[in-house]
Amino acid sequence: MAALLIFCLLLSLTGCGLSEDTVLTYLVSVTAEDTSGSGILYETDENCLYVLTAAHVLSGSKEDGSVVVRFYDGWEISCGNIRFSQTSDLALIEIAADQVPKRQRYSCASWDKESFDGLQTGAECTAVGSVKDSGCVRYEGRILDPWIYMEDYNQYMIWADAHVQPGMSGGGLLDGEGRLLGILSGGSEDGELAAVPLSLVLQFMTDLGR
Repeated sequence: MAALLIFCLLLSLTGCGLSEDTVLTYLVSVTAEDTSGSGILYETDENCLYVLTAAHVLSGSKEDGSVVVRFYDGWEISCGNIRFSQTSDLALIEIAADQVPKRQRYSCASWDKESFDGLQTGAECTAVGSVKDSGCVRYEGRILDPWIYMEDYNQYMIWADAHVQPGMSGGGLLDGEGRLLGILSGGSEDGELAAVPLSLVLQFMTDLGR
């Protein structure tokens, strides 16, 4: 296995060909003081919108701890309510629902635990991300290993043969049906990527009482 380089995918990108009517409504860009990346609108309720991203994307947050989340239609908001995983490269940004004037424009990413549990080596996948002032980008590929321990991350990850570019960290790795498999965390110069698996995302949300 080629060594994966853990790098922050922090620059802008263009182009997207993956069902924009659905993907763009849950993809966001996340900008901190010195870093930026992507995020996924994971869940909503009457009180909050919950955006998942990679924890390292928020490593350069402002002195007050806030970050800016920008939605597909250009609307953005500064947020300071952030929860970090103690075991994975994950963070959850909570946005008060009453601060989002047109929340009906946005949808949540779909996922299916049973389909994820059946994920096999060789399955089709797509990496998607969105960054400020750039829109959406996607790269198609295949799963190399759906559950592999990577010492660089000190945890189990999904390993895939799919290209990524700066700006995609915190975005989503999707299956062939467009369902969320994990959160993009890093990639290599050899065209491979690592994503935090959906099972660890679900555990993180459970730990937060979601």
